[in-house]
Amino acid sequence: MRHKSERGAVLLVSLVMLLLLTLIGLAGMRMVQLEERMAGNLRDRQMAFQAAEAALRAGEAAALERYRHDGPMASIDDAKGVVDGFSESSAKPAFRLRFLRWLASEGLEVGKGGSTRGVAIEVRAEGFGARRQPSGEPVSSVRLSSVYFIR
Repeated sequence: MRHKSERGAVLLVSLVMLLLLTLIGLAGMRMVQLEERMAGNLRDRQMAFQAAEAALRAGEAAALERYRHDGPMASIDDAKGVVDGFSESSAKPAFRLRFLRWLASEGLEVGKGGSTRGVAIEVRAEGFGARRQPSGEPVSSVRLSSVYFIR
């Protein structure tokens, strides 16, 4: 007799609980996927920043080498270059040099005697991350700029 009064309430409660656990699991999977995407974007951005920093330093070294080798800085205006060694980047990091102005001694070393001449060069650099868009364009890029004083 007792079996006739039971109508499957336990089955209904267990199905509702299973549905709730499935929804919680799906939400957790979605959150993990989003966090993984965010970590990948952060890594790509860091790689682009490091590539741009390397290009900036290479541009400063190229400016110094040209200044010491060629003398007058007229030849350095709009000089360009690329940096090797970033095989994971979607494009090679590049730099561009631009002559800003000649410097007199008073702007270089305060309190030191003698005539010192120098030059101010703007170095612009761009680095790229590892990932590409379907069109072939890099997903992330970083542009850095510095003013480099040579004397």
